[in-house]
Amino acid sequence: MSHQGAESSDAPSDDGNAIKGDWREFRASLINAEQNESAGTSGDLWSSRWTQENLRLLQEQDRKLAREGLWAHETELPEVGGLLLARAEAPDLNSDSRLCQLVIFLLEHGPNGSKGVIINRPARANVGDLLEWGYQPSQAYTEEDAKIMKESFADSVLYLGGFYPPNRITRQPLIMLHGHRHLEGCREVSPGIYTGGEVHAGREIASGALQASSFRFFAGMMEWESGRLLQDIQRGLWYTAACSRSLVIKQCLQLPVPLWKEVLILMGGSYAAIAHRRYM
Repeated sequence: MSHQGAESSDAPSDDGNAIKGDWREFRASLINAEQNESAGTSGDLWSSRWTQENLRLLQEQDRKLAREGLWAHETELPEVGGLLLARAEAPDLNSDSRLCQLVIFLLEHGPNGSKGVIINRPARANVGDLLEWGYQPSQAYTEEDAKIMKESFADSVLYLGGFYPPNRITRQPLIMLHGHRHLEGCREVSPGIYTGGEVHAGREIASGALQASSFRFFAGMMEWESGRLLQDIQRGLWYTAACSRSLVIKQCLQLPVPLWKEVLILMGGSYAAIAHRRYM
């Protein structure tokens, strides 16, 4: 697995403090205040835009995550920890139907290029299937650790993190996203969202301290050469957005309303209008 899931555990952890001091949350609160002032209203702007069907499902799956709330707003530029949402015209513009309603979480963005994982494409397989098909972790694990992780994550849903032929799935890096900052070996992508820490996670799942469903696994990723992502945005392929971590680390299985539409509705204004007009 690269260093780079359903009811959550209410076991004690430090995750409740994971987003304290989050500058993105602060920026969202400023946008909330500005838009309320402009509209002559008050209160929580985002809660008025929540997709109630999806919220109820999240409450059933992960009560603690649902209590954090959901928000999303546009950004001028792509940013690490932000989202790329395929514009409604992107499939036709790029002659690629795979772009339809795509939502990507950016792991890296800078002078050396950009990387991200598609977060709304379940693979109709689980991590156990991937192991049976011959996937070999790039990181060497002890036999005991490998056994614990296989038992802990065998039933975890696998998502397609990028575009590649089906026969190459076992050659893609396996990326684990989660919200557990205390795991040894994990790396923070953005406030409250982490990759890595598989060994520690497997042990805590085996002990019952964590639920496997609070982890998301992605086979492969999307990659852009330096400057290419900005070119694609200028061509009209992508909307750029910031969002609450709850939208990223929640499972995207059998959502009553697709994630692409949910995020656009949260963004409001013309984005919400596009979501309602183009959603099928």
